[in-house]
Amino acid sequence: MHRLIKLRVIRDRERLEERMRRWMEALFEIEQAPPCFQPAADFFETPEALVLRMEAPGVDAQDLSLTLTGRELVIRGLRQSSGPPGPTRFLHQELRSGAFERTFFLPIPIDPSGVTAQYLDGILEVRLPRQASRRIPVKETQDRE
Repeated sequence: MHRLIKLRVIRDRERLEERMRRWMEALFEIEQAPPCFQPAADFFETPEALVLRMEAPGVDAQDLSLTLTGRELVIRGLRQSSGPPGPTRFLHQELRSGAFERTFFLPIPIDPSGVTAQYLDGILEVRLPRQASRRIPVKETQDRE
């Protein structure tokens, strides 16, 4: 299978998961404002960790929130309006403002105590280190009690 086809399949699956999550929230009437937009992100694996890099220009670091629950990482944020104050008529507008949310499912177990996040030049980078496997010794016993 070509790499481009694999990436497209993964992207389509993520979009379907996001649609299903939104549909389930609407079905059970979860009271919350829907996110305005979804910032672009790269999510990749290295030998040591999973790394997530997400575009968030114009967002203050204190307006970012990361939640790790099991194998799900949720990033929420708020980009304040960057438009001029007062009544304005935009002729062209692509810079989105408002609340955003992205959910990522982690394909491998990670060590939650080693997770780090940094925000520099409008890019949020989250490092999720792999959970180290641990050898469990087996002790031989003399009695069967």
